[in-house]
Amino acid sequence: MGKYSSDGAYGFKVQKIDPSGIYRLYWTVDYYYSDSRLRYPRAFSRDTNQQGAERFCRKHGIPLG
Repeated sequence: MGKYSSDGAYGFKVQKIDPSGIYRLYWTVDYYYSDSRLRYPRAFSRDTNQQGAERFCRKHGIPLG
């Protein structure tokens, strides 16, 4: 859970990067620093196989792309 919102991460996306079934997962997390009201979004990505991509999509309610 984020400091100023109920969601911890957002901007979920999946991209197929290899015909053999390799996918890249993307998401963004907001970071906050003490004594600051500003948010600092950080983007993350990870490569996985088709089974991992399907699980990621099911968990976050997005289509497998």
